[in-house]
Amino acid sequence: MTIVSFDFDDTLAWTRVIRDADGDIEDTVPAGVNPHIMPLLHAALDRGDEVHIVTTRHASRWRDITLAELRAWGVLDRLAGVHFTDGEWKAETLSTLRVEVHHDDDQDELDRLPPGCSGVLAPLHPSWGGVR
Repeated sequence: MTIVSFDFDDTLAWTRVIRDADGDIEDTVPAGVNPHIMPLLHAALDRGDEVHIVTTRHASRWRDITLAELRAWGVLDRLAGVHFTDGEWKAETLSTLRVEVHHDDDQDELDRLPPGCSGVLAPLHPSWGGVR
């Protein structure tokens, strides 16, 4: 069994960028699940891996919404845990959980992974145009 984790925003749940007339980012809106990463989450669960969601979301604001989305996707009850770092880097949480593989859309998070943890860079929604 492998200990695996997934970031939430833009890794599992995609956002689409709305740009102004100059092409600058004006807003982001939900765009469903990331079709590249959601199958990896389901595969890990089906293999019997220990799967965690580790997000920088603030629990005080996002806990109920995040859990509701995970429940709607049919995965909440299959997860080993959902962890909110409240804006802090994920490395300490990943180390504590002894995560072996972490999926994230943020290269900076992947660059800070603890020893023994490998990273998988999640693709962003095409509307981001390759901007990270």
